Amino acid sequence: VVLGLCACAISGAITPVFSFVLSHLFYEVSLGAQDVNAINTFGGIVLAIAAADGIFMGTKYFVLETAAMFWVTKMRNTAFRRVLAQDKAWFDRSENSGARLVQIIIKDGDDARRLIAIVLGQAVVVITMFSVGLIWALVSGWQLTLVGFAIAPVFAATMVIQTNLVTKFETRNKRAREEVAKGYYDVRLALGR
Repeated sequence: VVLGLCACAISGAITPVFSFVLSHLFYEVSLGAQDVNAINTFGGIVLAIAAADGIFMGTKYFVLETAAMFWVTKMRNTAFRRVLAQDKAWFDRSENSGARLVQIIIKDGDDARRLIAIVLGQAVVVITMFSVGLIWALVSGWQLTLVGFAIAPVFAATMVIQTNLVTKFETRNKRAREEVAKGYYDVRLALGR
């Protein structure tokens, strides 16, 4: 996970560097391509940065997905062993039905895997990208950067609204999956009897 998060941080830091070098390339081209040597240099740097970004992006997905899958598999094995160690009375309770156990061990495990594989990695990428870009902007021209902070409350409010909506729909989706799973196992039990 730490290796994957390092790849995420590098991938996040590469994006502002890429945009800076690409803007210099565009500037040189917009001058009428007078300095071919500068265009070739910036073009090579842009290609190298793009290749490095692709490598680190692929590395972050591979490493985090692999680590998350190992973690979920370990958690499922531990949960399965603990479920099998319970006595019969534990299984007779409605909260420990087969549908509920499958929901918790399998479906909730997949949600937890996504948390490590996708959410954690993307959070590190965004935080790193924002930090590097902000520091770079403050060093380059702090006055204009401070003007840019004026839209920060709008951005924060938008993110809060989006997070609340996503949470609401994820909760509704989880409840619907639980109902479908319960219905499936109820029908299966009825047909088996």
